[in-house]
Formats: sequence, structure tokens, C-alpha cells
Amino acid sequence: METIAFYSYKGGVGRSLLLAHAAKFLTTLGKGVVALDFDFEAPSLHYKLGGAERSGSLGGAVPYLIATADGTTAPPPLEAHTISVPVPADAGGWLRLMPAGPAPHQKYWTALKELNEKLRLADPSGQGFMALLDLQARIADELKPDYLLIDTRTGVTDLGGLATTILADTVVCMFVGNQESLDGTLTVVEALKAAPRLKDQKPIRVVSVLARAEKPPDDERFASGVNRLLELSEGRRGQDKNESPLFALPHDDEFDAAEKVVGGERKTSGFSRLCEAYLELFQSLFPASRESAQKMLDRSHSTKRNGRRTT
Repeated sequence: METIAFYSYKGGVGRSLLLAHAAKFLTTLGKGVVALDFDFEAPSLHYKLGGAERSGSLGGAVPYLIATADGTTAPPPLEAHTISVPVPADAGGWLRLMPAGPAPHQKYWTALKELNEKLRLADPSGQGFMALLDLQARIADELKPDYLLIDTRTGVTDLGGLATTILADTVVCMFVGNQESLDGTLTVVEALKAAPRLKDQKPIRVVSVLARAEKPPDDERFASGVNRLLELSEGRRGQDKNESPLFALPHDDEFDAAEKVVGGERKTSGFSRLCEAYLELFQSLFPASRESAQKMLDRSHSTKRNGRRTT
């Protein structure tokens, strides 16, 4: 099981939406995927992937971790805390979502307060650390996905730090085109690359992505920061000499207004500039998908050339 964490220093960059599209894309390749919402203070994956209408009765990561915080020998079944997300019949893969919990209901915030009191992630005793490792191991052993995708908290937090430095094999770091976002992201990436890993873990892989790419600052300080970020992380390969090596996702009003991801259907929005940018990113993020992602891109370009839109 490969674990990929999606992180942003600041919110509102489209991190959860990117994760949701990545999850749906992987199912089209016949992969099994678990999406895990660790953005406990602002959970949204149950809106992006479906399940919001059942939010009052959802289990999820917070209720699950509370149930296991006392070291029970019989942890609750994962089935009770995950949701099967529908995918197209011909996708070949499957997708399960472990939401943060029944947000935005009041009982969720009560449970989150209880979790913070029980599972002190910054405690040097390692109680919270071991609980997260145990959850990851149970997902791998019982659900057996090919990929675990984690939506992490913005900023610098204990939970986000553990998810990115210990649980993840790859971290996708998203930022927007201003100095504040770049400086914060660069500081986090430098910490990620310097953080100790568990025995037998490979060095962490970081992929940096510029979100809402319109026109970033054209000054020496910003350019220097981007160059440093690219030294520490992966960028686009084989780009033309006039193209930036940085992965860039354009702003898209249609996707911003939607609560749910386009689930791989051939709709107009499936041929947007943002969807095409996703596919270019996925070719690098999931190397085995390169051929499939390129075929989808070719289909999109062909549709645009012929002036057609399939709805």
C-alpha cells in the first residue's frame, strides 16, 4: 500500500478536491483506494466524495481513534467507520472513504474535543503516534488498498506533522502564488526532508504544486524560493524550455462551485483546463498511470479541437 498525503500551508487551495480527483482517477486504473480525512478542524471529503447526506450517522477517524485510545484489545471494525463510494461500473477499482466523522453536527465537535484530550499527539510517550500507525496498519491489512490518500490539516500541527513525516511515502505540497504561501510551504518542505524516518522507510518524496495559478509574483525573491522548492521536490519532467518545471493548477470557477468531484464521467467539466492539469500531475504522481492519463488528455484535446462537448 502506497500512502500519499496532501498538504497545504494555507487553506483554500483546492487540496481536498485534488485528492478526490486523484482517488477517482486511480479507480479507473483498477486500483483499490482508501481516502482518509485527517483535516479534523475543517473536514470536507464527505462532501467532495459523497456521504454528506448521511453525516449524522457517520463513523469516521475521530470516533474510531476515540474507541481505540484506551488500548482496547478489540478495536471496532473498519467497515463501521468507512463508506463505500460509488465509482463508474467500468472503472475496475474501488474507493472507500474514512471521513473525519459526522461533521458538521455538534456531536462531532464534542467528540473531537474528547479525542484531543485522550490522544495527545505531542506527548513524548507516543500514544497518539502509535494510534495513527495502528490505524494505517489496519487499513493495509483489512481493506488491502493499493493506495491510501490522506487529507491533512493546513499549517503546522502535530497531526499534520505525523501524517506527512511518518505515515506518508509521498507528500503533495500545494501553495498559491504569493510570498506568504511560498515561504510557509518552503519551510515545511525543508522540515519534511530533514525529519527522521522509521527504520526501513525510504526517504520521503515531495511533489510541489502551484494552485490557482494565474500570475505569480515576478520578482527575484519569489523566483529564488520556487527554485529552492524544486531542489527539494519533484517538478514536471521533459517540459519545453519555455514552460515552468513547476506543476501548476489553473483556477476553475466551475469546480470551486461544485461540492462533489466529477466522478470520471465524460462531462463538459471533464475537459476543463483544471482537469487536464490534474492528468498531467497524475502522470508523475502515479508513474504506472502515465499511459492511461495521456490517453485521457489526448481525448480531451481531440474533443476541444473538434468543437464538441459531451454532457
